[in-house]
Amino acid sequence: MRAHVELIHEDDYIFHAGELPYGEGKILERRLSTDEEDGSSSLSLHATADWGRGAGIPHADTEFYVVEGSLIYGGQELGPGGYVQIPKGAPMDWIRIREGSRVLHWREYGDAGFDPLTTVKETDAEGDVAVVDAEKLEWVAAPTVGPLTPLYIKLLHRDPKTGFYTRLIRAPQGWTDHRLAHHPCYEEFYTLSGRMAYNFGDIDEGTYCFRPAGVKHGHFVAETEIDWIIRSDGELINWYTTDEWVKWGGHAENYPHEHAPVISSLPVRSRSRGEWSGDGM
Repeated sequence: MRAHVELIHEDDYIFHAGELPYGEGKILERRLSTDEEDGSSSLSLHATADWGRGAGIPHADTEFYVVEGSLIYGGQELGPGGYVQIPKGAPMDWIRIREGSRVLHWREYGDAGFDPLTTVKETDAEGDVAVVDAEKLEWVAAPTVGPLTPLYIKLLHRDPKTGFYTRLIRAPQGWTDHRLAHHPCYEEFYTLSGRMAYNFGDIDEGTYCFRPAGVKHGHFVAETEIDWIIRSDGELINWYTTDEWVKWGGHAENYPHEHAPVISSLPVRSRSRGEWSGDGM
C-alpha cells in the first residue's frame, strides 16, 4: 500500500530519470507516491527535451494530465487541461510530450511495464481510451452536506465497475469547512492553482497529498480560488466528525461505528508547507 502523504510540495522531491520504457527523448520524473507492492505510482513528469513513445499496451491503468505545455496523443494535441486515460491491457496510441512541458502521470494496479506495438491495429486487445480537453468542460456544482458554498467539479474519468474516478475540483475564494471528514476510499490530490489554509499545513500550487481510506482531515479555508486534480479508488463519501478533540475523538455526524476513522501515525509531509496543529504534541 502507499504511505500517507499529508502535504508535500513537488519542489521538495528530487528528480529521477523518467521510468517510461521504450520512450525516446529526455524526461525526468518526481515520484509523488508509490505502492511498492504492485508498482502503482503518481508522478510529475518534466520534459527537458521532446520525448515520445510508440503504440503499445501498458501493464497498469494509465493516465496523463497536462499541467503546462502540451502532449500529442495519436495525432491529437492537448494543451493545459488535456487528459488521457488508458485501461490496463488496452492498446494505447503513440504519445509525444513537448520540451518544457509538465505532465502528471499515474499508473494504477500495475507497474511501468509496457509491451510495444507497431500500431494499435497490431493487437486484438480492447479497451476504451478516454481523451478529454478539460478546458472545454463546464464546471458543475457538487452536492453539499450542510450550509456550505458548493465546490465545483469537472469529471475527467470514472470507472463504471469500481467507481474509481479522476476529476478537477474548484473551491471559490472564501470556501470553508470546519468539520473533520474521512472517506471509505483513498483520496489523492495535486494543487493546480490557488491557496488554502489548512491545519496540517499550507496548500498552494504544486502541493500534493495522498490519504489512505479512513484518515480524518480538516479544517479548510480557501484564501483564493483554488483548483485541484483529485483521484479516488471508489465513491468519495464524506463522513463528518464535529466537536472533536485532538485528532481522534469527537461526535460522529453521519457514519456508524464500523466506519470510524483510522488513527494514523504521523504522515510524510514537508516542513516547507508550514507548521501544523500536530506539532509539539
